[in-house]
Amino acid sequence: MSTTTAPFTDADALEDSALLAALDTPHGNVHAPDGARLVESGLATVDEVGHYYLTEDGYDVARLLRADERALVPDDTLKIILSRSGRAHGKRTGWIAGLTMSHRPYVEMVRLPHTSPEMFDDMVNKGSAWVDISFQIFSQLDHRYADRDGARIYLAFEPGAYGRDHWAAVEHADAVWADLCTEGPGAALRVAQESAGGDPAVYLPPSALIFHHNGRDVRLTLTPAHRYRVEIISGPDTGRTWDGHRADVAVKAMARTLYGSPCPDGYGTGRDTCPGCDASSETFDDQHPVRGAMPGSRPALTVSD
Repeated sequence: MSTTTAPFTDADALEDSALLAALDTPHGNVHAPDGARLVESGLATVDEVGHYYLTEDGYDVARLLRADERALVPDDTLKIILSRSGRAHGKRTGWIAGLTMSHRPYVEMVRLPHTSPEMFDDMVNKGSAWVDISFQIFSQLDHRYADRDGARIYLAFEPGAYGRDHWAAVEHADAVWADLCTEGPGAALRVAQESAGGDPAVYLPPSALIFHHNGRDVRLTLTPAHRYRVEIISGPDTGRTWDGHRADVAVKAMARTLYGSPCPDGYGTGRDTCPGCDASSETFDDQHPVRGAMPGSRPALTVSD
């Protein structure tokens, strides 16, 4: 590779790595950056000395993450990666799997800001563990392709049970979430009207956010169990909901499910525009002006009724 991949710093990615690591421990021990948030959302419990453990809901979330990972990383490849580098290193670093826009699967080391760039660089570029993975995959698995580029190791694509439509839906969902996180004028994620009451000079976290997707108005809330929920409130599939331990998880689950389904005017997902959806989008903009919604995978929401 001619360029070096910059270190990926992301607490959410490291949280997922910690949840996956807990699957392989005897008691489901979790070493996540924010264990208190996992407890609040029902994914973990904490004992009297501050040790965190997966709950049944936490195991369910971790198993879903593992199913997604298995589609990108074959078991024999995973075995080599884990033999060279454990999933999570305390609350400092870990690794996740992903897919580039050109359908190249990869595994990538991630870090938290309090893990210094120098320490992180030593782990991924100077230590033998991460550096050795691509060679071991190549030598042990019949010359299977693996190419390290800094913190990222690209793998050979083996779609397994998933076909092209699955990956198209995954890419579509990623694009939907990226659009929602756009900041500035025209931001797609809006504060719902009912959360704007009271003194406008006093800021209170909204109880709901709202966005427009494929001819449908969609509401994002935080449940009493502190799980994020998206619900279609207008158009086809009204009343249908998806939950997630983070907002991005819930939104992407909805977008993947709806991929390829028609909009109210009969066009499939992925079509840029149709006259009816253009009109409904304009109506949405008129009814829900931008009022400083905060993008991110953990929007600041109050618990919904």
